[in-house]
Amino acid sequence: MCGIAGIINKSGMDIASNLIDMLTLIQHRGPDASGIALYGNDTSTTLRVSISKKDNRQTLLETVADHSSILAEQTSEWDRKVVFSEFTLKIDQNHIPKLHRAINSIDGIYVHSIGKGMKVYKDGGLIENLIKNHNVHNQNITHGMGHVRMATESAEDINAAHPFVSPFYPELSIVHNGQFTNYFNLRRSLETKGALFKTMNDSEAASHVIAYAMMKNGGDLQDALNYALEELDGIFCIIAATPKQIGFVKDKMGVKPMLLFEKDGTTLLGSEQIEFTNIFPDVYAQEMEPGEVRIWNI
Repeated sequence: MCGIAGIINKSGMDIASNLIDMLTLIQHRGPDASGIALYGNDTSTTLRVSISKKDNRQTLLETVADHSSILAEQTSEWDRKVVFSEFTLKIDQNHIPKLHRAINSIDGIYVHSIGKGMKVYKDGGLIENLIKNHNVHNQNITHGMGHVRMATESAEDINAAHPFVSPFYPELSIVHNGQFTNYFNLRRSLETKGALFKTMNDSEAASHVIAYAMMKNGGDLQDALNYALEELDGIFCIIAATPKQIGFVKDKMGVKPMLLFEKDGTTLLGSEQIEFTNIFPDVYAQEMEPGEVRIWNI
C-alpha cells in the first residue's frame, strides 16, 4: 500500500507545502519513503541527483561538464550516507536525455530530476526527513504530485522512492500506487530499448514505459497513458506530469483508489479523501472509474 497526491493551481497556491500536508495526512499508507515533484514557470534547467558512492563525485562533475555548463551547485551535508546535489545548468534542451543517461550509467549516482521548470525531491523514511533534508522552493509552481511509500517489493532505498523519471523523456515524472505482475517481462523488453534500471522498484519500469511512449509519440501524455493501460498488468493508479500537463491512469479492475476533487480553480488528486481536507475542509470527492485516463493541460 502506498499513497499518492496531486495538485493543480495556477493562482499562486503554495503547492509544495500543500502537497506535504496532503501526504502527512496519508503517512499511514507509506512510512518508508516520500517524495514530491514540482512543476512551474522557472526557465532555468535544474539537475538533482543522489550520490551514494562519494568517490564517484568527480566522475559526475566531469560528465555534467561534458554535456553542459554548470552555473551553480548546491550540495547537502557531505557526512550523510546519501548526498544530494542540485545543479543549475546551461544546456541545449536536446542534449538533456543524453546527459540523463550518462549520469545514470555512473555507479552510485542517480538522477532524481533534470529539466526546465521541474524539480523532484525525495528521501527515505517519514515525511519529516523530506522537510528536514531538502530546501524545497515553491516559486511560480503551477502543479505537482507526491507519494508516500510502503516498501513491499524492493529495498528501502532513497532511489526507490517516488517520483520516478526516465531518460527516454526526462520532463516526465510519475508516482504510483499498486503492483505490476509483468514487471520482469517489462524490464527485459525495456532494456532492449535502451532503458537502464537503477532499482528493483516496479514503478521505475512504469516510468520507462510511459516515457518511451512519449518519446515515440512526440510528447502526447494522454496517448502514453492509454498505451500504459494496455502494457501494464496488475492493479495500479499512476499520476504522471510534465511541465505542461498532468493526468492519471487507473487500471481496468479499479482496485486501487483514485479520488478527484475540484473547486475554486484547484484540482486535487489522491488516494484518500482525508488528504484534501487540509485545503478544503468540506470535501466530497469523486472516485475515478476503472480503466479511466484523464489529462489536464496547464
